[in-house]
Amino acid sequence: MTTTWSRVELLKTQLPKEHQGISHYVEHALQSIDQFVEQHRQFVAAQALYGERISGEEERLFRETISNIKNELVSTLEKTVEDFKHKGDKHWVNNYKDGVE
Repeated sequence: MTTTWSRVELLKTQLPKEHQGISHYVEHALQSIDQFVEQHRQFVAAQALYGERISGEEERLFRETISNIKNELVSTLEKTVEDFKHKGDKHWVNNYKDGVE
């Protein structure tokens, strides 16, 4: 199974050098999400220590939502890379109407 981070690194290598900054944005967004998840984990742990009942269903939904957000970020980067790869191909239908430049 390919991790989110390794997918981003692979996609970064497929971008033209002058546009690799796009992947940095995705990396920074993923780091922020990971920090948010860690803060959430610490908050839930503190709640549990003080006797709060933690809902397993809510935690499952939280993790699933975070996973979906990360996958969407990487999917957007993948589509952008596809558009760069097919730049100049008159038969390619861009994923994004505004193009990649």
